[in-house]
Amino acid sequence: MTRYSMIRRKQWGFTLIEMLIVITVIAILAMLVVPRMLAAKRHAKEVQLAGNLKQVRDAIERFEATTGAWPPSLTDIVAASGAAVSADLDGSGGYVDRTAYDGPYIIAINGGLPLDPFTEVTDWNYDNVTGAVHSSSTLSGLDGSDYNTW
Repeated sequence: MTRYSMIRRKQWGFTLIEMLIVITVIAILAMLVVPRMLAAKRHAKEVQLAGNLKQVRDAIERFEATTGAWPPSLTDIVAASGAAVSADLDGSGGYVDRTAYDGPYIIAINGGLPLDPFTEVTDWNYDNVTGAVHSSSTLSGLDGSDYNTW
């Protein structure tokens, strides 16, 4: 037997043990990385929710400052004119001065209200007695607080 044939017979490749070690290392790395990626995505949605709530709340306050009442309906902050406001009175009986309306007070990409990033719709919880608005999501934030209390 020549030296060449001995070298040729030697098998090159990975053993089963080596493959299992590599798979285990990859699984451990995935267990460390995947939860952080999911938390980062959730955090981004939370930042978007906070920003959207701030925009809507600012628009509600501008509506109230110009018309003297809270918007009777949340969609009134995107009304094209005072004539398009849904009612003459807010939830506490305050008169909406339609002639002072100078909106729309907020303009979202879809032409209406901004989307709640967790519910993917514009179904905000709005109280026309106090002007308070919150998310309608039933989920809890990364800090443990419910989104519908934000």
